[in-house]
Amino acid sequence: MLSLIHRMTESFNLNLKGLNVVVPAASGYMAAAATIALLAGAAGVTAVTRPSNRYYSAQEAAEITHSLAALARVEQALSMRERIDHHTCSTANLLLNSEPIRPITRSMIELLPQNGVIATMREAWMVLEDDLDIEAVREHQVQVAAINQSHDLIGGAEFQPALLLRMFEAAGVKVDRAVIALICDNPLAYNLQRGLRDAGAQVVVFQNSDVVFAHPWDAVVLAQRPTNKMRLDITALGKLAKAAAGTAIIQYWGDIDRKAARYFGLRVWPPRSPGKGQMGMPLEMLGPEPLLRLVAGAFKSAEMLMAGQPLDPEGLAQRFNGTTGDEAGSEAS
Repeated sequence: MLSLIHRMTESFNLNLKGLNVVVPAASGYMAAAATIALLAGAAGVTAVTRPSNRYYSAQEAAEITHSLAALARVEQALSMRERIDHHTCSTANLLLNSEPIRPITRSMIELLPQNGVIATMREAWMVLEDDLDIEAVREHQVQVAAINQSHDLIGGAEFQPALLLRMFEAAGVKVDRAVIALICDNPLAYNLQRGLRDAGAQVVVFQNSDVVFAHPWDAVVLAQRPTNKMRLDITALGKLAKAAAGTAIIQYWGDIDRKAARYFGLRVWPPRSPGKGQMGMPLEMLGPEPLLRLVAGAFKSAEMLMAGQPLDPEGLAQRFNGTTGDEAGSEAS
């Protein structure tokens, strides 16, 4: 794990020298975020836990986060907090937007110093209203650094379809020679369609569920940006039940009304909701590298925005421009 952390710092040529960085404390692979920032030269890193529950131990998260930093011999600049307090916000140059540093509220944004940057591991169009207070970001002109997940350093062209194929495996649906309806109206479509076809499937892409035509589909994949409404609500599922009776629905991204799906006899994977706005399967299922590439990419994007580097449409970094919905915009740098 430590060698991978070092490789991320070097591959992205990270330079966070002199910055105060706030990251999650975690018991999973996200625990490495603090060490990546410290190895990149951060003056100080604050790792924030969330309250313990039956599935999460704040003490364990803090210990694992600290242990990784100690292995890298950078633990002296690491501090732990149970929550983001006034001092943490007012001195933070970089906030990594991930649980439990999500949502980033108006009160947190108002406390950020003038040069403070929020870094997200999403592409700009993927940013959700549940991630941060977008109105406050606009009002206070806080920069939000996003990333181009398909950039070679990030590797989204590989991990996005790999995650979907892992979902098919977990759902018990064979991909080879399958005929699949992919409901996707965003940039994910290219990588997901290519990955399914490379695995032997025939794929038809639909912009929304209303236009899926009747056919003996082997599976329907939902890959749409979550909104305040279910992407597949009772109305959409009623139409799908006619076009794809008895077909398995794979939730890649976008919320599904599972109660309505059961009513119409549709099988949804995962059977239980992963949580509002969450992917159907966590990226960690592919191992540590995809997630750590996202973390390092988010740090690099923030570094580039703080340095005022010129924008490049094919580059790694993006600047979230403060809009949401299907028209969510960005600038690439």
